[in-house]
Amino acid sequence: AVARRPEKDDKRELAEAAGVEFVPASELESDPATGMVRSAASRSNVVIDAVLGTGRSRRIDEPLADLLRSVREAAQMVVTVDLPTGMNADSGDFDENGLRADLTLMLGFPKFGPVVTAGEGMCGEIRVLDIGIPPGLAEDISAEWMTPSLAARLLPDRAGDANKGSFGRTLIVGGSRNYLGAPLLAVRAAVRSGAGLVYLATAEPVHNLIAGGVQEAIYLPLPVNTDDGFDHPVACTELLNAAVDMDAVLIGPGLGQSPETVRFVEQFVRNAPEDTSVILDADALNIVSRMPRWPGTLKPPTVLTPHPGEMARLLDCSVADVQQDRVAAVKEAAIRFNATVVLKGAATLIATPEGRIRISPWVNSGLAKGGTGDVLAGLLAGLLAQTPDAAFDAASLAVYLHGLAGDSARTSIGERGMTAGDVADAVPTSFKSLEA
Repeated sequence: AVARRPEKDDKRELAEAAGVEFVPASELESDPATGMVRSAASRSNVVIDAVLGTGRSRRIDEPLADLLRSVREAAQMVVTVDLPTGMNADSGDFDENGLRADLTLMLGFPKFGPVVTAGEGMCGEIRVLDIGIPPGLAEDISAEWMTPSLAARLLPDRAGDANKGSFGRTLIVGGSRNYLGAPLLAVRAAVRSGAGLVYLATAEPVHNLIAGGVQEAIYLPLPVNTDDGFDHPVACTELLNAAVDMDAVLIGPGLGQSPETVRFVEQFVRNAPEDTSVILDADALNIVSRMPRWPGTLKPPTVLTPHPGEMARLLDCSVADVQQDRVAAVKEAAIRFNATVVLKGAATLIATPEGRIRISPWVNSGLAKGGTGDVLAGLLAGLLAQTPDAAFDAASLAVYLHGLAGDSARTSIGERGMTAGDVADAVPTSFKSLEA
């Protein structure tokens, strides 16, 4: 017991009745006290941390800092109740004198700060315990942590008597001379998403190099000019004609930013069909960030999928500003651009213009590699084509499945050697696990 207890202490009496030995650490500043704690921790299989919780706001000083240091040095395993001592529940900031956990048992609901910041490795494995909070009490909470049960509820229905036209048409626009793999990775994920038909539109020279790279896709070559860039008036007209028949269009993976491509993207964004969901990713985001008054050109439902650098360009701020408060950044972007926004990274965030937000539980350095964003974008495009009126749910499910597939690849191959292609290949088993 770190703090002094009252003379009449019901909790202490309950603990002692259960056989718990109660040792008050009333002289924490003395070496014998910390030595006792260090000795007890080293003899124990598990140390339970229940010192400070969600109400902590002050810095941890002596003598508590010395006590926690003794535990850190000796404990084999630390299980913390609700939050590790030293963790700020709202921001996720961690006191340098705090106690890192191997397992955190959060009570009732996940705590916002450590979940959004991926716990900075201080929470260890996180489990949320049901403590009997009455149903309906959380109806006004706008933030949700993605769980397997929530993701499973978002799976699109698949009727037994359906045909390929029942599951949506997805069009992916991307690729350039230096980025041949990006559109193929996106298509590879889209055909794994359950979409009925997946099309890939690329500049004709790119088409000649990659056509057939994904056998299930339908390929649409777009004309180029003499500079080997899109012949933007003609190419964009062909793309817009094709987009009319699509349920979702993803534009951006590996597209490049040549002057002709910039004009091509600008023309498409300004004239995209109103009944077609549009996803802007990668180079398309960088291009529209330089368009004057571009937010007013977007037609709902639009989904933006920036990483922190792209988000900084969209919001005209620094990457440090984005990372310092990722929640504020994704909420501001969703409202300013009237779109569903996916801010990629560890604990990816998904936000709507109405202020709803979902948080991915996945933290995996194996996903910090080129091409994994293309896989996510393609998976999202395929899911959105199946549920075009539910952009937030489609984006949330795509993020969760992408993380689950990444976790599967990490388990079988390892973080260092896994590739974006391994993530795409693990998508079907991820679907299967959710369906089960």
